[in-house]
Amino acid sequence: MKKIHALCRQFFTDTDCFPKSPVKNFLIFLLILGQVGYSMPAFAAESVTVDPTTDTAATPKDASLPELSTYKLEVGDSFVVTVDGYPEYSKERVPVPVQQDGYVSYPLIGLIKVTGLTVSELQARMQTAFSKHLPTARVFVTLMPPKRTILVFGAVEPRARGNLHVFEVGQVYLIQALASASINYERANLTDISIWRDGALFARVDYVDLINKGGPDILLRDYDTVFVPSVFQQRPVRVIGAVVTPGIYPITAPQISAIQALKLAGGSRTDFADLHKSEVITSEERILVDLTTEDTVAMLGPGDMLYVPLAEAKISVTGAVEKPGQYVISEPVLLGQAVAMAGGFDEERANPKKCLLTRADGTEEELNFDQVHSEVYLNPKDQLRVRERTRLDWRVITFATSFVNLLVTVLVRYR
Repeated sequence: MKKIHALCRQFFTDTDCFPKSPVKNFLIFLLILGQVGYSMPAFAAESVTVDPTTDTAATPKDASLPELSTYKLEVGDSFVVTVDGYPEYSKERVPVPVQQDGYVSYPLIGLIKVTGLTVSELQARMQTAFSKHLPTARVFVTLMPPKRTILVFGAVEPRARGNLHVFEVGQVYLIQALASASINYERANLTDISIWRDGALFARVDYVDLINKGGPDILLRDYDTVFVPSVFQQRPVRVIGAVVTPGIYPITAPQISAIQALKLAGGSRTDFADLHKSEVITSEERILVDLTTEDTVAMLGPGDMLYVPLAEAKISVTGAVEKPGQYVISEPVLLGQAVAMAGGFDEERANPKKCLLTRADGTEEELNFDQVHSEVYLNPKDQLRVRERTRLDWRVITFATSFVNLLVTVLVRYR
């Protein structure tokens, strides 16, 4: 370019663009055009070498190469193999999967340890193995796009096709899997997330602590299972004793009242519960509670227990039984069980077909034991009376017979 400027200054005047001689002007003009045509390609090439950052087209290709060259194969990956010149040993259409033990079995060369190798290392190892049998063979290995299948369930948003998440990447981390699963933050207990691998517990993670500290994140493997527990599972209270449905019940609030806990268990068992002597049992103390009043202030937190004791409920069994009296029951008993408590019938006196059951409210029922003994229940304060059967007194009958005979004889004689 400096030569071009010098020629311009030499042959052009300050006021005119061309010299005065027409022939000389034309020749010089051609010389300048030739010099410019020769110099421009060189200038363009020089510009490329000076500023290599302007070549953006090659950058994406180069950026992906290091990742492929350093990626190490894992269980679940697959690859295709081309054995140049030997199509019978090529697997170009059917990818070869890496088995759970980290090996693959390939024709002619047998088992090869694959996990932990890069693609180039695997290719070199297979090349060496094939060269022992086919010296002229050239082996090429191509990695298929990696996939990782992770199961995330628990307190996460349900998916139409289940909670299996397939990631089109070779490496999946815990935070990535949880983000894909959409955590239900209203129900999730983020402090005790568990990771299961090969049927066993692999790790427990405090997700809140992991986020606050910024790591280290946990690398997941193919078919790992991530369980996000619910806060409801971490807040149980237990209700036992004389209630309709004893058991463990989750609560949503930090604490609930003893009355609420009783309602969770279906309420008390009528006539069997001593609500005046109920107890709230914690890890530190036992608190006496009267559940007959709605304004009780006793509260239960996670892990606490409500105990409703049994009242002294009794039934009476009298009449023609071996051991008449009162008997304590802890639940309604069948008619047959009530008779058994009293030692059974008095075989000489009892009339099983004539039983009288008086309920606590004063109502009476005539029962035939032989027909209803497995259907009728006795509740607290009920009374059962087994009537006696009619017995013949042979001494009275004999005396009456003799008296009648004497009377007849006297009447006949004095007629």
